[in-house]
Amino acid sequence: MARRSRHRFGADRRPKGAHPSDGNAFLIKFLNSRRGWGHFGRPSTGQADWAMVYYAGHGIEVGGTNYLLPVDAQLKTDRDVQFEAVTLDQVLSSVEGARKLRIIILDACRNNPFIPEMARTMTSRSIGRGLARVEPETGGTLVVYATKAGQVALDGALGQNNSPFVAALTRNLVKPGLEINRVFRAVRDDVLAETDRRQEPFVYGSLPNEDFYFKAP
Repeated sequence: MARRSRHRFGADRRPKGAHPSDGNAFLIKFLNSRRGWGHFGRPSTGQADWAMVYYAGHGIEVGGTNYLLPVDAQLKTDRDVQFEAVTLDQVLSSVEGARKLRIIILDACRNNPFIPEMARTMTSRSIGRGLARVEPETGGTLVVYATKAGQVALDGALGQNNSPFVAALTRNLVKPGLEINRVFRAVRDDVLAETDRRQEPFVYGSLPNEDFYFKAP
């Protein structure tokens, strides 16, 4: 497996004495959030057979582009997204060096708290409900959504630690001898049953004619 990146997504590493309103501090934060994904990708380049990213949090589609939002994102307008968030394309790029298999799992299709308060600077710029569908350009890549493109995933019921998607994912990942394609099919079926068919996980991309296992038979 690819070595883990210890970069704190969205961390603000401004130098001592820098004021939050300082343009240089903003630039440092902006560049560090992108460099972190570059550093994550380097260990996997030419060394690992697999690379995998799991992201749980808020995602948003603006103008046809999917973005993942750091915990400290500040989105006052739709323009802010391109400076405060990381595009899904950047995440895809960070894992493309793996030799055989690249997996990105996005539990990021929840109701977005930013949308009601976010001002639009262009009426022609769309803001989607959930994430838009994606077609990975690199073969041997899967992008797994907690629910179909354009839909919103459910959180866990009161008293439950995990959402239906996470519960199904963790349950099926550890089953020995379950090939990866079947893992995500089982996750889909479990979530559909748990949510009375209100939420359907979806997988985008394709794999070569080879069996892959999280836990070997």
